[in-house]
Amino acid sequence: MFLGMKNEHLSTHPRPSAPSAPAPDAARTTVLAPRGLTAFLVIAFAFSWIAWWGGALLLDGANPMPAVLVGSFGPMVAAVLVTAATGGRSGVGALFRRYAPLRRGGITPYAIAVLVVLAIAASGVVAVRLQGAAVDGAALDAALMAIPVQFLLIALVGGGNEELGWRGFALPRLQGSLPPLAANAVLGAVWAVWHAPLFSMAGTLQAQMYFPAYALLCVGLTVVLGHVFNSSRGGVLAPVIAHTAINVVSGLKGAAVGDPAGAPEVALVALVAVFLAVVTRGRLGLRGTDAPRR
Repeated sequence: MFLGMKNEHLSTHPRPSAPSAPAPDAARTTVLAPRGLTAFLVIAFAFSWIAWWGGALLLDGANPMPAVLVGSFGPMVAAVLVTAATGGRSGVGALFRRYAPLRRGGITPYAIAVLVVLAIAASGVVAVRLQGAAVDGAALDAALMAIPVQFLLIALVGGGNEELGWRGFALPRLQGSLPPLAANAVLGAVWAVWHAPLFSMAGTLQAQMYFPAYALLCVGLTVVLGHVFNSSRGGVLAPVIAHTAINVVSGLKGAAVGDPAGAPEVALVALVAVFLAVVTRGRLGLRGTDAPRR
């Protein structure tokens, strides 16, 4: 009777449940369910293309750069709007916390960025040594003097501002539905098409380029930037710096020898992208523990 009463007494107390795992920090996720991705793309393209084409009409042959700069904010605007609609204020806060620099992969993301920057610089050497391109020393000197200002402007409004959208919002959602290499290849193709209106606007750098070569360059650069993003544990500061450095060095090469998105540049960037894909077995810095958050 005593033992029976004791067991009956114990059975009335619920067993303690195992502690649940803490929710992952939304500002550090590299893989997400693809919710909101279609809306993001529609808004990003609509904002940018309207700004670019509409701006070109309003400017009527004048310098197109004001319209180009406004349109470059399309991915950021789309990321903020869709995140606000799906995640509220806390979601937007987490999105912008991706800029936080602390504990973001150490030196690795920046070492990866150095590889592609060196590849672009080397393409200029190839153009001179093997293709006989002439070096414009005066233009190169002027471009070198302008590097500090150029770096700041590009980081804020000339490419770096895109990263909150492409890497901070779109890439984690693509990696939630595709393998990392495929996700980055798709994003690279999207990125190239997003630039399409600039090819018809006189005075833009893209107007001097051959679109298929530019598209291949975008895919290669996106693979590299995807590895930078994944290695920085979902941070966008390293991709901003990498994107800015790429544009600055491309500008220096363009000033010195021309040949934007030429065969040497496309080939050497593709070589870096293939090297990273092979070394990481297609993971591009994505950790095996990452999984979509539904």
